[in-house]
Amino acid sequence: MADGLDLPVAATQTSTDIIETLADLDGAGVTAIAETLERSKSSVHDHLQTLTALGFVVKRGYEYRVGPRFLRLGSAAQRQYPIYTAGVGEVTQLVTASGCAAGLAVIEGDSVLSVHHRLGPDTETPTVAVGDTLPLHCTAAGKAILAALPDDRQAELLAAHDFDAGTDEAHADRTALETELRTVQARGIAVDREEWRPDQRGMAATVTDVDGGVCGAVYLRTDTERMSGKRFQQDLPGLVISSANGIRNSLRDA
Repeated sequence: MADGLDLPVAATQTSTDIIETLADLDGAGVTAIAETLERSKSSVHDHLQTLTALGFVVKRGYEYRVGPRFLRLGSAAQRQYPIYTAGVGEVTQLVTASGCAAGLAVIEGDSVLSVHHRLGPDTETPTVAVGDTLPLHCTAAGKAILAALPDDRQAELLAAHDFDAGTDEAHADRTALETELRTVQARGIAVDREEWRPDQRGMAATVTDVDGGVCGAVYLRTDTERMSGKRFQQDLPGLVISSANGIRNSLRDA
């Protein structure tokens, strides 16, 4: 939510806050939304009526949910990233080969976002929602993308970066992160050792386009037990790098 921002059209912010609240609560009634946002029920009701008429929200009984119009908009947002079209098939193969959850991430502005995520065969596999922000300093995808950026762009991002996200295992300052980024550049693989969330690990490799520009990263995520030992050191890195190479080839052929 954009709390505290001085936006020119306040009503748009209110509607956006309501939609995000519905997504966070997996559906809710007028009272629950109003209490969550600390707004009047009449105001929330009016916004919901408008959003429902436009197809952005649907009403089921006394509960409102995010509407189907976002399916088309979400698909359009994904397709604007070349890595998405080129990489979905590779992610499916990576999930099958690794048994882990896998996905694709891109950099948009100052943030790294997941644009595709596929669960592994185990229901305990940790999830990342499409559109989630992946912290630069404590996720494998964030570090993979950061390490591949030009020096001036990397420095720009790190100068403004907040190191608060993540667990106690995450880097707390720029110096330590920059040391690891050099290792990522040398190995071609980035890892997250329970740095973002407890008992979860991640691994990622950068995907570049035909001109060497950074398109994003392909990543794995699973619980620590499934990503340890030889599997963590040798087997999974090979699969991730192979997937990244496959996506690069698809981008080249396109």
